[in-house]
Amino acid sequence: MSLRTVAAVCAALLVPGAAQAQYQMISPMLFEGPRISLQDHANRGSSAPAGRSASPSGLQVDARSFAYRPDPARRRANLARFVDRSRAADPQGAENLAALFAQGDLIERMRPELAKYGLVIDNVADAYTVWWIAAWQASRGSHDDVSAATAAAIRRQVVQSMASTPALRTAGDAGKQEMAEALLVQGVLLSAALEQAGDDREQLAALSRAAVQGARGMGVDLSAMTLTERGFVPAQ
Repeated sequence: MSLRTVAAVCAALLVPGAAQAQYQMISPMLFEGPRISLQDHANRGSSAPAGRSASPSGLQVDARSFAYRPDPARRRANLARFVDRSRAADPQGAENLAALFAQGDLIERMRPELAKYGLVIDNVADAYTVWWIAAWQASRGSHDDVSAATAAAIRRQVVQSMASTPALRTAGDAGKQEMAEALLVQGVLLSAALEQAGDDREQLAALSRAAVQGARGMGVDLSAMTLTERGFVPAQ
């Protein structure tokens, strides 16, 4: 997945270095959320029925447990907080974000792009899938797209891991929406920064460091995993 259509719009507004500063400052886990580690992700069985996955305890979990009813007013507030959190670390980057968000509903514009991979914008597991792919690609400087089947395999891994966090399944719409939209925005910003970097080794290296550092803060070691058609597996 590259989200290139949306990422290209973001790339035009990102200044060099802004993505790294924003990523270091703004983590979706600034509020309560699951710290999903490689051990939770890798080597989970991917043979569960479509739409349902087995949690670490063997409990069958419906992916719809992580869906929420989005509210436009909450979305505007979430995006405004996203800008505010970045202002102290990167004032110019915050202004770029504000300008980007002012162009229209960025989250809604992602809907048709995510639909190509069987994902939706109003599900925390789907949003985490988008972020995870974008973060790994940014860490490796990879512009490769992924297939819908790969996205589905990763989503199953995410659902299985999130199943061990009952508080997330039972969270209200507001909490789920805040986490999902932070993940989606970070995912598209990472993709935009990758698009902007092109083949510039210095920019790619800076972006990689930022992606690795941000993911580590969320309990994910991107260097220890490899993206495959079966999802993420331990790096050899």
